[in-house]
Amino acid sequence: MTQAEALLGAYRDLTWEDYIEISDSIVKFDKNNINGELERQASIYSYYVGLLGTAKNDMDKAGLKLVQFMAETRKEQKENASGKYTAKDLDDYVMAHPDYFLLVETANDAQFKYSLIKGLVQSLDQKKDMLVQLSANSRAETNLYK
Repeated sequence: MTQAEALLGAYRDLTWEDYIEISDSIVKFDKNNINGELERQASIYSYYVGLLGTAKNDMDKAGLKLVQFMAETRKEQKENASGKYTAKDLDDYVMAHPDYFLLVETANDAQFKYSLIKGLVQSLDQKKDMLVQLSANSRAETNLYK
């Protein structure tokens, strides 16, 4: 399994517990190797930005499927109706449809994963800032002893 496949697999199966574990692991660093950590930071960051793009794509697709379902269901109900329906009546009909719940749940799950991945990317941003500051502090300390 490639690293890309492993990341996508972890994303697909992402739970809150996994998020906590991943979050803790990606912000850890070796204080004795700040330069090495800075070198690795860009590639790790890019992996998670890629996952963020995947999550955004999944979220957008789920939202589009929901909107499409709602429009098609309203249209079908209006065409098959013997009487006149208000917008509220059509909304109630759509929301009572069994498939509506499943599509909303899928859209909510996609939004949740997007939010989690976005949080990981923000954590990596903070880690980068911290590493840069620690590196600057280390250089300043070295200059004190010259």
